[in-house]
Amino acid sequence: MVRNKYPVHTTLSSDAIKVLDRYEKELGAKNLVLEKALLSLDKGRFRSKMDAGNFQCSIKRISTGIVGLDDMLEGGIPEGFSVIVTGPPGTGKTTLCMQYLMEGVTKGEKCILFSFEERLPQLVQQFMRFGWDVAKFIDNGYLEVFGMSMLTFEEIAEIIETYKPRRIVFDSLNVFSNPEKFRNSGGWRSLHRTIKNRDITSFLITEKKHGIETKDFDEYDFLGDGIIFLDSMQLNDIDNTLTPVMAIQKMRATKIDPTPQSFRFSEKGIEKYRSVQTSKVLQNKIGNEGDVSPYSRNEPGY
Repeated sequence: MVRNKYPVHTTLSSDAIKVLDRYEKELGAKNLVLEKALLSLDKGRFRSKMDAGNFQCSIKRISTGIVGLDDMLEGGIPEGFSVIVTGPPGTGKTTLCMQYLMEGVTKGEKCILFSFEERLPQLVQQFMRFGWDVAKFIDNGYLEVFGMSMLTFEEIAEIIETYKPRRIVFDSLNVFSNPEKFRNSGGWRSLHRTIKNRDITSFLITEKKHGIETKDFDEYDFLGDGIIFLDSMQLNDIDNTLTPVMAIQKMRATKIDPTPQSFRFSEKGIEKYRSVQTSKVLQNKIGNEGDVSPYSRNEPGY
């Protein structure tokens, strides 16, 4: 009988040694017996190992509820992505995110809004302004709204584990800490892992003190899978009126055009209605097309 050249060092009981001796007659060596036993216990780990053949080529996309925006994103946000919705005050960030949640609840998806600066009555009023019957969805359990929330990361994670939402909005991340500290905080990293493990598509609102023409990015921008920047801009040399615009500055696994697109606030929410023509004003502000941000390359992964 051929023996394994590596001896077995163990503190097993005498009864366990007898079991090993019995199986040794079938398998040829105690080392081999132990190896097969350990591999059997570790089946789950081996199953979890992936190779290229295990990955799906198709990407499931989640509609934002804004037709023009979905068109800019090959049909929607890739499922499970965390998207930064950012820009100066008053540019429509909360409205866009509320519209995103309403698209989810109308499709039978559970959704949560965590607001850290506005009270629940104010939030409900904002929903109702656009004709969204938010009370109905709250009553039937498809929407949870936490206004003026003082929840910790741990409490938020517990709510997510219990409620099992498909969409989440955080408004806004700046309340927790400054960007430099937030990204590396243990509480956020644990919560982010929970969100990712559940394939929840989340919108994270952040605040900017500068407009879209300024190429300045914070740590919040780098932690997201995508960035949607909302702002107001002068679109031509003749009319000084500021027009609301949105730009996709980053979206992994998606071909994007980073050129700002104008939109309007209608009775039903946000509607993107035409592309911004590159005038001399825009050229001076944002440069040539494709030079808006370091994420603007139209390649998967950027």
